[in-house]
Amino acid sequence: MLVLAGAARAANAQSVEPVPAQSVEPAPAIAVDPSTPAEEPIEASRVPVRKRDASMGRIFRGPFASSRLFAMPIADVVGAYVMSLSGDGSLLKEPGLLTSAGALAVGFGDIAQLEYRHTSAISIDAVHAPVPAVGVQIKIPIPDHSWIPAFGIAFRLGVPRDEQFGGTTVTETVTDLYIVGRLRFDTWPWLRLHGGTRISSAKIALSGAQSFDAEPRTMALPTAGYEISMNPTAKIVGEIALAPQFRWVPGSAEDPTIDYGLLGRLGLRWAVIPSLIIDGSIGYQLEVATMAPGDGLDAVVQWDIRLGAEVFVPWGALACRAAGVFCD
Repeated sequence: MLVLAGAARAANAQSVEPVPAQSVEPAPAIAVDPSTPAEEPIEASRVPVRKRDASMGRIFRGPFASSRLFAMPIADVVGAYVMSLSGDGSLLKEPGLLTSAGALAVGFGDIAQLEYRHTSAISIDAVHAPVPAVGVQIKIPIPDHSWIPAFGIAFRLGVPRDEQFGGTTVTETVTDLYIVGRLRFDTWPWLRLHGGTRISSAKIALSGAQSFDAEPRTMALPTAGYEISMNPTAKIVGEIALAPQFRWVPGSAEDPTIDYGLLGRLGLRWAVIPSLIIDGSIGYQLEVATMAPGDGLDAVVQWDIRLGAEVFVPWGALACRAAGVFCD
């Protein structure tokens, strides 16, 4: 009996064979290059990466942010270790008449920039001829939230601009203080609204064949604008503002005066690459002082089509890559 029982147990042990576990090969890991960060929006609040091993493509990918609409400053600055160069040219309705304007801005921290630019004014020949100015623009350091305005201040010290009319030299100077605000909305991320006040001290003087020198006139000039993002690289930009208008008839015995003019502009801003922005716009100009009740857009005295560009130079990131200075 013991022999039969042992034989039976041996037979059962041989009939039940363990099933080998199926070998499961792990999925191959996805290689991630730490030097290639995820894509970032073109317009953001921080400055480009400053690392010694950063590629040129990564450096010029930004992000970059403009500090203006067309002529109006906004509650943003170009950012630390970044320089912005911009310029545009305008072919007016008068054949052969070309005006141009430009700006140079250098960021200091994320709250300020120093700049040299042309500020908006209307010359005595009724042409929107910008007046040069040097200044500083500051972003008020408060948290940025939806439906809560951001604020900025820009001060532009006017540099005299001379025009010759026969034997008379006309000198025009405009010094500005801008107080501006910006609203953004999480519910409508494609829309940004801008508004503020420009406080101008405008002065005109005559020398040469005729002489005139009066005290500057201080003017409060409202300004407003908007940005509508059509896609990640293109947006519609519009602005409207009052501006100083110098008035004088060359050769007349009347003294020059300074009145109000209205300037408006609507156009498209396109980021060809993050560090290069192209502007195309159409503008109009009204002489507010000469408008009669009931006058509308038929009182336009000038219009223009303007083409411009803004180039961002991340000099801090370039210096870090080349010499190891100004690095994060």
